[in-house]
Amino acid sequence: MPVVRGDPGPARMPAPPGVLVLRSEHFEAWVIPFGARLMQLFWLHAPQGPRPLSLGFSDPEAYRQDTMSIGAVCGRYGNRIGGAVLERGDKRYALDANHPLGHCIHGGTSGWGQRDWQIAQHDASGLTLTLDSADGDMGFAGRCQAQVQYRLEGDRLVWQADARVDAESPINLVQHSYWNLDGAATICQHMLQVDADRYHPVDAQELPLSAVPVDGSCFDFRAGAKVSPACVPHLDGALVLRSDAGAMRPVARVQAGGLAMQVSTDRPLLHVYASAGLRPSSPALGVAHGAGAGLCLETEDMPNGPAWGSDVWYGPQRDYRHTLALDFSFTS
Repeated sequence: MPVVRGDPGPARMPAPPGVLVLRSEHFEAWVIPFGARLMQLFWLHAPQGPRPLSLGFSDPEAYRQDTMSIGAVCGRYGNRIGGAVLERGDKRYALDANHPLGHCIHGGTSGWGQRDWQIAQHDASGLTLTLDSADGDMGFAGRCQAQVQYRLEGDRLVWQADARVDAESPINLVQHSYWNLDGAATICQHMLQVDADRYHPVDAQELPLSAVPVDGSCFDFRAGAKVSPACVPHLDGALVLRSDAGAMRPVARVQAGGLAMQVSTDRPLLHVYASAGLRPSSPALGVAHGAGAGLCLETEDMPNGPAWGSDVWYGPQRDYRHTLALDFSFTS
């Protein structure tokens, strides 16, 4: 099958001040310390010239007004914690309730996607950012020291999050990029395949219910399917991945515009969000922001996991690690 790669030698694009750049032969990643965010990933050899592959803003400062976690690392606990309350043994913790329905979402109003991370290391192929979260931060117990790495290894982008906390605390770090591989106004020509037979629907409070079969639902991507416009308003939920968590394995594949992206992770769930709630705001870098403009594929642990009794608690005897790898290949 012929490979479509366009101009073999694109000029280097000037990154805005303060942006950390990673570059390989075919791709260039822009990362900013605010929220440890992937600002943009460019396919340098796209047929019409360098193509942005995710949603973003043209001005790095615009992310400080972003309320949709675009490109962010969400934490200390990504997704929702119902009622913004944690209970562990005889202890009860009141978290920051920043969701309209009274939940704590993505770690609270000043969650980790809204913080300035520190640059620990940066070269042409990788970078490391760190964050020190105090005991009681957004209501969470324990001082938590976190680290996020981005590595661009040829046609593979690797994201790895590590955290160490000195008291028992739930942790669920999520990389929250909105992907748009073909540059169209919506992701409805994207072909998505996910290794999942069940998903967690949500209740009227937007909290997960018990997993049910994907058959007949908008979440049935077992054989591969395009993202239907009729499903865009409904795609905001966690798919239960078939294979066991703990070891890296491929779990999903999305293809559009001459490019395929394989998603591999060590997490048990893949949250699929078709950006139905996205609205235009600051000038975009890449596709204009709007409902259905981007596809979030968030590898994660259980939304509202503490209430489910999920294995999401960490402490002095147990550190946290989450790895996500995106492998790109070229199609005709």
